[in-house]
Amino acid sequence: MQFYKKGFIILGLIFLVIYGAHRFSYAWFTHSSACIRCHEIEPYAASWEKSPHSNIDCRDCHETRGPFSRLDTTVRGVRDIVIHLKGRYSFPMRAVVYDTNCINCHLGIFKPETNAPLLPKGHAGLIKNGVGCNNCHRDTGHENGLEVEAKLDSIIRQK
Repeated sequence: MQFYKKGFIILGLIFLVIYGAHRFSYAWFTHSSACIRCHEIEPYAASWEKSPHSNIDCRDCHETRGPFSRLDTTVRGVRDIVIHLKGRYSFPMRAVVYDTNCINCHLGIFKPETNAPLLPKGHAGLIKNGVGCNNCHRDTGHENGLEVEAKLDSIIRQK
């Protein structure tokens, strides 16, 4: 009987440590100020500050919704940190933007941005046909081709 009590206490402590580490890493790494700590994000942060979405948090576009959203965001954040530390990042960055966040915000269901205009007529048909928001609104949150044009220009000049 005593063995079971010790086992439950140890399991409880392990769970608390893992849960605490998850909550800390989520809070620390998913705030907008954390996103711009990596130098490769600086051009995206600068373009975001000039965009119509500058008054909303990075998570409002880049975090999925649902019961495992924080876990998914934390795992992707840790992956991004590993990519940063290994120096294997590339431009343009490959960040995920969820169409459901765009749709919910611009339908007034989820409204982090108080002045978000409602979806114009005709968008419902596009959404039903599987046309993603980024197909037309690619540069809405950030300039999509950041750094790419400059690199292409330098390659062309060298030839």
